[in-house]
Amino acid sequence: MKASVVVPTFNSSVLLDRCLRTFRAQSLAVSDSLEVLVVDDGSTDSTAETVQRHVSADSRFRYLYLPRSATSSRSAARNRGAEEATGDILIFVDGDQLVPPTFVDRHLRHYRVISAKKAVIGFRKYLRIPEAFNEHFVKDGSEEFLGGIIKSDIRLDLLSRLSGAGGGPKTSWHLFFTCNVSVPRVDYKRVGGFNEEFRGWGLEDSELGYRLERSGTQLVFDEESFAYHQGPPLRPNKPVYEGWLKNLSLFIALHRDAPEVILQAMLAPIFNPAVGANWIDLYEQFEMCARSTPTASPGARVEVADGEFSVPVA
Repeated sequence: MKASVVVPTFNSSVLLDRCLRTFRAQSLAVSDSLEVLVVDDGSTDSTAETVQRHVSADSRFRYLYLPRSATSSRSAARNRGAEEATGDILIFVDGDQLVPPTFVDRHLRHYRVISAKKAVIGFRKYLRIPEAFNEHFVKDGSEEFLGGIIKSDIRLDLLSRLSGAGGGPKTSWHLFFTCNVSVPRVDYKRVGGFNEEFRGWGLEDSELGYRLERSGTQLVFDEESFAYHQGPPLRPNKPVYEGWLKNLSLFIALHRDAPEVILQAMLAPIFNPAVGANWIDLYEQFEMCARSTPTASPGARVEVADGEFSVPVA
């Protein structure tokens, strides 16, 4: 099985270099292979030189440059990478993240045994000191070499809460964050990839997750799959909030028949810097309301990759 890792980037050459070093150290099964497609969304720093060093040293790496324009977007960058990909499984990761040496193998394990259509949602942790990059992590993957974790993924707390309130989330599609996800390339192409009408920050990945789930792809959470973000989480600000609202309007316009999509408006206070609402409390309310809608999506399950098998959990 072949994995195609798509890494979009923009003006983050130092962080990207560290990211790519971790992908060069991946441990794969003998029957598996890997390619890494770095999509440069019009960078003006030393990104090109940084990536070319990796391309020259490792034939599995490819560099794609997209000139910056009014239509530049995360969606367009990821779509370009997916178009050029040749692997069976697409793995999307942000260019400012580090991954352990088992990262790709862990994603591929989910697709080896169970034949049902699926896409895998992994998680992320945030690093306190991104400058404290350690070569031992590249080889070993142990968190002790990362200089400290400032925050874990709040989605894990959400899943824990919801597991005691009637099972997995019905709004799993909203949690399809492309910092760490994978999907069979054939299923990605079948639903049309990312919608490039989305601009700015937020929801373009959730909208893809929604289309995947509605098309019959089961969204699976792997609570032991982690990418490590080099730095703290994004803090809400006015441009982020305005971009999120604009993208929400587009999301709703694309799926007018879906009450659960409209209910995402309940989450707006989270991104409003003047409010600063609690994410997990509001999300739980959103989930409970979505469960009561007659057209709510079927939900997800959680799997852990155990050796050569994917084992359903709860």
